[in-house]
Amino acid sequence: MPAHHTHLCLVSAQATPNLLPVLDEAWRPRKVVLACSSQMKQEATALRAVIQTKCPGLTVETLELPNAYDYAALSDTFLNYLAEHPTEDIALNVTGGTKLMAVAAQEVFRAENKPVFYVNVESDEVLVLGQKAASQPLRAKLKVHEMLRAHGHTVTTQEQPQVSRELRDLTARLIDHVASAGRALGTVNALARAARDNPALRVELTPAQYDSRSLSDIIALFADAGLLRQTGQVLVFKNEEARFFVNGGWLESHVFEALQSLRAQHEGLTDVAMGVRVSFGGPDARNGKSRDKNEIDVAFLYRNTLHLIECKTANLAQGGKGDDNKATEALYKMESLLKLGGIRTRGMVVDYRGQLASSEADRQRAQEAGIAIVSGAALKDLKGAISRLWLSKGQ
Repeated sequence: MPAHHTHLCLVSAQATPNLLPVLDEAWRPRKVVLACSSQMKQEATALRAVIQTKCPGLTVETLELPNAYDYAALSDTFLNYLAEHPTEDIALNVTGGTKLMAVAAQEVFRAENKPVFYVNVESDEVLVLGQKAASQPLRAKLKVHEMLRAHGHTVTTQEQPQVSRELRDLTARLIDHVASAGRALGTVNALARAARDNPALRVELTPAQYDSRSLSDIIALFADAGLLRQTGQVLVFKNEEARFFVNGGWLESHVFEALQSLRAQHEGLTDVAMGVRVSFGGPDARNGKSRDKNEIDVAFLYRNTLHLIECKTANLAQGGKGDDNKATEALYKMESLLKLGGIRTRGMVVDYRGQLASSEADRQRAQEAGIAIVSGAALKDLKGAISRLWLSKGQ
């Protein structure tokens, strides 16, 4: 199917099916018409912003629709639009919208002998309806920040880390000793977190902590890597980046690097990002300030589907806010993050100490929410675990 002058797209909460054909060079039109109901205006605005950023010069218009469940009114709107553009080469992307909206649009376009296509987001392919030809692949690949912005969120991404060999060696030792280092590492986490509020990034050990052999061994690992220094019972971190790395950032970097290495093996794994700050729904129209801020530890796109990973090195069995422990809080957060990139967004919690996987109630909750868990000794083959859970054929 040749590229058409105009794509008429049915706007819904799922941005990807409308976005991919527009970004694909073989399918890219010269104009996009976003047909949206009053309930989908914000989604249309977000979609327009990404299209205009990625495809400068492409015209984007909006076609306001009546009640999304009024079949007759919808049909009239589509008929009128085609009547107003009798000579224009217009194709309908029928993937989005409500079911009734899609049926009305498709029947109008078919009656007027206009082309209709459907995007299979499971396989990144386009099916031209009414043709016997095989489905055609889409080559467009999104970035993590583009996927999030297309769904209406304000996004800030940090510069991706450059991890030295010394820090990789440190991380490898922590992973190798996952069965024995967890408790001491949890204490180091707490110390690093406490130092965050000190301008000098300084924290003092209690007498019991100072006398702990296991804690001393873990602190020595971080000190040998140049991340902190210990003078008596006082720890001083080299800088904020070092403090963050000690406070669990090392596990985020480990996951990030594992995914980067997997890209060579999986063509569909197209973008990996770490430390992505997201504000749900973009800025508040009343004051311009961001709302509902969250930070995603690691995110990546596989077959243009958003995958999110939370990394936990703390003791998840400890109490959190209210009656929930930290394990439950971690699952709550991931459940909220799963709303970010459409209904196909997938989530995982990487739990160094393995406490999330040890709770039957938490495992059940994670399973019901579709959240994968990789914990404890499974971290020694993190790439294998991610591949089996998410990157296998057909996933």
